[in-house]
Amino acid sequence: MTAVIESPVSQVLVSRASLRDLSDQMGPDVCRQFVGNYINMWEGRYARLVNSLDGGDYPGAMDVVLSIKISSQMAGAKQLAGYAGIAQDMVGRTDIHGLQSLLEPMQQCGEATLASLRDMLAGI
Repeated sequence: MTAVIESPVSQVLVSRASLRDLSDQMGPDVCRQFVGNYINMWEGRYARLVNSLDGGDYPGAMDVVLSIKISSQMAGAKQLAGYAGIAQDMVGRTDIHGLQSLLEPMQQCGEATLASLRDMLAGI
């Protein structure tokens, strides 16, 4: 059985408007710090997701998926937040095959998101 991966809700990788809103709400220094922390935490979050799935730890996988989704929404990483939303649904259904097929596109999206955020960070 082949899992079908829906497209994330947004085709926008990173929303400049969301970053501006965060900067306006929190101030540019706090925004830069948040985005820097988000970038620095990506590898660990992704590794925790993979390890949780490898160990069949669905509560652990849900925890990390929600962390990725919420922090991505805050950072304006719309596409990655979309993938995390899909993963959240799959974790809730314990759809290991769907999750396994989602990992590579999610990792690629995460790496592209980080590159885009690094470029945008200088403009905050």
